[in-house]
Amino acid sequence: MTRRQHRRIFWVLVIVLAALHVDFFNHGTTLPLIFGWLPTDLAYHIAWVIAAAVLVLYFTRYVWRDFDES
Repeated sequence: MTRRQHRRIFWVLVIVLAALHVDFFNHGTTLPLIFGWLPTDLAYHIAWVIAAAVLVLYFTRYVWRDFDES
């Protein structure tokens, strides 16, 4: 893939993560605890943070320009 394609994929994923940051589908619902102690909202945000970290790793590997490049 070219750097331009990676850049487009990156921005699409950023927009998706920004939209998913707001937990609109669980708002006002009472769901059981995960593993008996972890609230569902907290588990969702932990998964979101992991996805954001993976996106940052993707960005630094494929999108960010090297200083050695012209």
